[in-house]
Amino acid sequence: MENRRRKPQTLTAEQFEAFRTRLDERVNVPPPQPETYMMGEIVRGAYPQLKKLRENGYTLKVLVRLFAESGVVITTNALATYMKKLGLPREQPQPKAAGKGMVAAPIVELRPGHFQMKADIPL
Repeated sequence: MENRRRKPQTLTAEQFEAFRTRLDERVNVPPPQPETYMMGEIVRGAYPQLKKLRENGYTLKVLVRLFAESGVVITTNALATYMKKLGLPREQPQPKAAGKGMVAAPIVELRPGHFQMKADIPL
């Protein structure tokens, strides 16, 4: 099998200016909306309203019924998982590395609230 290198693409000055002009024309035009949405995108898009409803006492089962009334089928477990992921902070601080002469903690946090014991570490 031979290795073929792709030739770099080049544009003439006129082609480049025409390209830039087309981009300038699109700056104030909103991007096209997708024709369909996946479930994660649906929940992410409605998350602020869903969060507010949850804060007002709506249960996941009631929210699932609201989805169903709009023709969207989702399980309570799936909705809970999406809501939990969306509610987590974007960046979680990394644990500090053990300094010289220190032993790492015997417990590791896998996910918030879920811990696993590490194997014994010889001192």
